[in-house]
Amino acid sequence: MKRNLIICVLLCLLTLPVTSQATEQDYLTAYNYTVQFYPRWFTWVQSNNSYTQNNMLSGPDGMGPDFKVINAVNDDTIYARALLDLSSEPQILTIPSYSNVYSVAILDVFGNIIVSVSMPTKTGATYALLGPNYTGTLPDNVIPVQLPYNSSELFVRTDKYSSQGVDWTQAAKDFRAALKLQSLSGYKQDPSGGQTVITPLSYCTTPIKRMADEAIANYPTDYLNTLQKAMNSPTTEPLTASDQTLISEFNSSFNAAKQQTADSSALSDIIRGVQAAHTAIIDHWRSNTGSTNWIHFNNMGYWGENYLDRASANEYIQFANDIHAAYYAHAFVDSDNIPLDGSNAYTITFTKDNVPQFSRFVSVTAYTPEDIELVPNSYDKYLVASYTPGLTANSDGSITFYIQANPPTTAPIANWLPVPASGPFNLMLRIYGPTSESELNGTYTPPAIKWRIGGVN
Repeated sequence: MKRNLIICVLLCLLTLPVTSQATEQDYLTAYNYTVQFYPRWFTWVQSNNSYTQNNMLSGPDGMGPDFKVINAVNDDTIYARALLDLSSEPQILTIPSYSNVYSVAILDVFGNIIVSVSMPTKTGATYALLGPNYTGTLPDNVIPVQLPYNSSELFVRTDKYSSQGVDWTQAAKDFRAALKLQSLSGYKQDPSGGQTVITPLSYCTTPIKRMADEAIANYPTDYLNTLQKAMNSPTTEPLTASDQTLISEFNSSFNAAKQQTADSSALSDIIRGVQAAHTAIIDHWRSNTGSTNWIHFNNMGYWGENYLDRASANEYIQFANDIHAAYYAHAFVDSDNIPLDGSNAYTITFTKDNVPQFSRFVSVTAYTPEDIELVPNSYDKYLVASYTPGLTANSDGSITFYIQANPPTTAPIANWLPVPASGPFNLMLRIYGPTSESELNGTYTPPAIKWRIGGVN
């Protein structure tokens, strides 16, 4: 009897660590899977949204709070975007002659930058975007651009104003409309085909970020089903050997857990892992503040194996440019570490010695607290920028931006950025075409956001 009891106890002790280890492994696998592949859920869902189609350049007919399909969108530039699928044949991108400023960026489905060029040509050119396995011939007048993957995202951003404040908006719209993207076979038949499609803003109202946040919080199994489907797609590239191992491990544990009862411990551990990953993604971005409480990541678009950086940036500024094209800083709190709130008023003063150096523009944009969408306001004004008509410097050469709900009466209206009448919001500083060493190496310190008692009347 005593011998049997000892054997039973030993068997229990041997079993418990295995169960604990398996539980921890399910949690860690789900955690790592979510962090590492978080951006792919976004691009997969966006690829199935009416906003755009494969190999078709398109852009919204306006910009405002209704644009929700990509977070932290700017109102400084005119957008054209295309989902590239080069698996069947090359795509021919025709850029017309244009003397004003624009940039071209191509990113993989995880947000890593493949190509980033400001003003690639003023005289116009025709490019063949080639997949990695293409071996055919091209027309003589076409410039080949070899891309490492068949699936990627193409963005053309065209400035609405010159650095001196000249209004280029209509010219930028005309330039976008004249951009062309079509298949090689289509181009051979009709080189004038493939015009950019200008879509109603109503096509862009699907709130992708909110969908991800709410799905992880309330429907984590559905979220993981979608991410699993995306990761198993042949359009998901690049994937390393370690990526494939993680995918295989997750598929094994998740598929087995789904075969058990809904409240199984394995599925609970997986859900706990994805939700912990989401919390870490948010906390990592929000805690990466400098001395004036602005958030800045200097490795935008070139993440390497910094998967948490990549996931956090995707949550707050998807499809960002690299540091050579744009410097970004993001703020949720003021200089006293108190959350920004529309019931208060704030100032941002760039001293003469701290005014950003740039070749394109500087702007500050207000966003909604969770979805990072443009803040609705009756003035349809979504930013204050270096090019804003009437922007006024102070007598000492400094420049002050006024951040408050109502327009000031004793300060220049041009220097004013509307925010909600009450409740939280956040601010993003953009320096397009940064030129100073401090901006390029990440040591630039944006000015503090100062709370102003009573605002500017």
